Amino acid sequence: MPFDDTDMKILRELAADGRMPWVELASEVGLSASACQRRVQALTEAGVIEKIAARVNPLEMGYAVEAFVSVSIDRKDHAKTKRFRKSIQGFPEVQDCHKMAGDVDYLLRVVAPDLQTFGRFVEDRILALPGVTDARSSIALQRIKTS
Repeated sequence: MPFDDTDMKILRELAADGRMPWVELASEVGLSASACQRRVQALTEAGVIEKIAARVNPLEMGYAVEAFVSVSIDRKDHAKTKRFRKSIQGFPEVQDCHKMAGDVDYLLRVVAPDLQTFGRFVEDRILALPGVTDARSSIALQRIKTS
């Protein structure tokens, strides 16, 4: 699906405020409300817009620790890799999981209420998963940008 400037404006506005009323969104991008709604529907059907959801502040939810965990896994055992991916889906502490190219296999964004709980989660849940050979953590000190 080719994008034009109006599509990009719609995406920027929705990324900033997904609850923006159609009339306001249409006004911001220079369309009628019905034309704007059709554009958003087309972007959704094309898979460009995956979901419109609330972005939650982890600190306000009681998660004082936000960390990035680089996980290495035994890639020769495909069954263990599949189990790892399925297990990660069930951990509410894991906010994001990305399969990576390079030195690590997966990068996780993990939240926890404190360092002790975070440490236990990595030791008891991540490192205990079959096939995981290593996990290295980097604690986020401050969130600068999220989009």
